[in-house]
Amino acid sequence: MAESKKTRFVQGTALMREDVVTPMHHHDQSQDALLVRVDGVTRHMTGCEADGYITENYDLPELTEVEHVEGGPRLVKRRHILGGAAAGFGALLTATAMPRYSFAAPTEGAASRELLVCVFMRGGFDGLSAIVPINDPAYYAARSTIAVGAEQTVPLDGTWGLSTHMRALKPIWDAGQLAIIQGSGSPDVTRSHFVDQVTVERAAPASVRTGWLGRHLQTSSADTGTFRGVTVGGSTVFSLATNAMDTLAVSSIDSFDLAVWSSSQVKSRVQTALEEMYGGAGGQVQETAAATFDAATVLQQVRADQPGAPETYPDSTWGRGLSEIARLAKADVGVEVACIDIGDWDMHAGLGAATDEQAWFSRRARDFAEGLAAFRTDLGDRWATTTVVTMSEFGRRVAENGSAGTDHGQGNTMFVLGGGIKGGRVLGTVPSLDAGNLSLGDVPITLDYRQALSEIVSTRLGNGDNLAEVFPGFTPGAPLGIV
Repeated sequence: MAESKKTRFVQGTALMREDVVTPMHHHDQSQDALLVRVDGVTRHMTGCEADGYITENYDLPELTEVEHVEGGPRLVKRRHILGGAAAGFGALLTATAMPRYSFAAPTEGAASRELLVCVFMRGGFDGLSAIVPINDPAYYAARSTIAVGAEQTVPLDGTWGLSTHMRALKPIWDAGQLAIIQGSGSPDVTRSHFVDQVTVERAAPASVRTGWLGRHLQTSSADTGTFRGVTVGGSTVFSLATNAMDTLAVSSIDSFDLAVWSSSQVKSRVQTALEEMYGGAGGQVQETAAATFDAATVLQQVRADQPGAPETYPDSTWGRGLSEIARLAKADVGVEVACIDIGDWDMHAGLGAATDEQAWFSRRARDFAEGLAAFRTDLGDRWATTTVVTMSEFGRRVAENGSAGTDHGQGNTMFVLGGGIKGGRVLGTVPSLDAGNLSLGDVPITLDYRQALSEIVSTRLGNGDNLAEVFPGFTPGAPLGIV
């Protein structure tokens, strides 16, 4: 048997200092980076560079003397587990979440809470291929091969048509529960995936290091012991970042459980040992661990009470993610905000003709629309207190490029839907797409996206008194009247 290695835990240490380090996502994962505050200045670093900087300049848990052998680490001492909780090392807990994501048991009256589902369409969504200006000849002149013909749309009003690949949304529109907002976006758009995703999720000046949903949860009540904020995915989205409380990231309810390397008997012994270790730690470590164990217990009950996804959902990551949110909502565990991504919208080449059912945009559009339609059906009565809002970092340019795709643009389309939405309307302003009306070749941003979010936070989520804290630096304008 080869000699076991004893290592110092260094990789990933940068993410233990969220007060200093901000992750930055790019559609090309090889270009992912971290923003690191160094002597008051923000610098871009790779993961390795940031790990080295943090390790050298900040005190971190000492994670030496752990033997890594087949079947899992041995000689894990109490201080290793307690210290490793933030790093995810100790974790020994779940395949899909770290102990630092704290949440606890259901709260009384949870079923009456409003649920906001925030959908981030990562990559730069092309609103003009989804909601089509069917009477604008400038649109068809600008997109000679990828324009969506009027016959490929479902009419919404005399100006706009819904792509037939999104026809699953039409019943929601007909019920008056879907509003479409055109010309929306961030006034600080740069056309950079890195910068604009963080800007949109922050919804505040660059000096603010929290997300708009995190600030909403922080200001809307004193409760911290519920499943208040959930990200369906591998890690918490920046929108939910807050210094005041932790939020949950879970990719699968069914796999959220204590992970061990052997039988259920070993699992029971491990859980008992971990509870004893964390139980004597005191402070935030003890509170976080206790909440995590409570959460695992609660989700065991969710698994028992709520079956898996109905067959009406698309067989996709997006469809499965929405079904997980529905399971949590129907289980009444106190979810107030759920975040989910649907990516793969960065279509610089080969966007495809609307007549092609298997074209890139066609497939993504169907997945998106059919998932939301299934989600609405699955929620049943819970839909009445649910609001879904979509956003993207930016839109696409009006003219198609030489590769039958579209490049990064500015103004875009938002969808707002739910049982309490005053829908059946296309809101916002988009001029004719003649070159003279565009912003550097892009759909102009005529509405700050925070206007829609502020109305949702104020009216649906009941946090109107704290809008200045949720959206610092933003003053709401004339209401859209979507809620």
